[in-house]
Amino acid sequence: MIYLLGGPPRVGKSIISKTITKKHGINVVSTDSLGAALENVLNPEVEPGLFVFNRFNEMTAADRINLMVENTTELINYTIEESYAVWKAVKPFILKEKDEGRDVVVEGVAVLPALVNQLENIDYRVVFIGNQGNEHKENIKKSAKENERDWMRYVSDEYVDAFATFVVQMSSYIEKEAHKYGFEYIEMDKRPFHDVVGEIVGSLLF
Repeated sequence: MIYLLGGPPRVGKSIISKTITKKHGINVVSTDSLGAALENVLNPEVEPGLFVFNRFNEMTAADRINLMVENTTELINYTIEESYAVWKAVKPFILKEKDEGRDVVVEGVAVLPALVNQLENIDYRVVFIGNQGNEHKENIKKSAKENERDWMRYVSDEYVDAFATFVVQMSSYIEKEAHKYGFEYIEMDKRPFHDVVGEIVGSLLF
């Protein structure tokens, strides 16, 4: 079975995926990894969508903050454009795993409702998650502090607040798109995190 877990960055997809691997022994692949593989063999001229975030990364921190807060839609569009490019690796991977009869969880931002809806003749289960809570910035800060490799440990509180604004808006977009295509969306802000994780794992696997 192919299990798909989509949603914005920083809402808990990786933690949920690790839980699935630990408790159920199902391998997990991140769309970030598949996208990185594409970046190593393609260039901006061939697949510009893969490199769309270069514009964002080249901005000053102040300009990034301004974009996340004042023009969130533009950043969401960057994310969508990149996801469509990454899906060109994700879909063949899914088809190969299906043909080989392997169970796998594919998680990541590039798992968008519109793209999942294009899958045909494949047995899959999908859940989308998001966090539209006003206090999500505190979740991001806490998560960053607990992971010494997390680059967000080293950014300002203002930057984290701005990023949380983007995540909230992206979550709203994902929720609307999920409902549009008849997929399940689970809001992470409603209950304690571990309770929601259990619900998501149950919805995805059972």
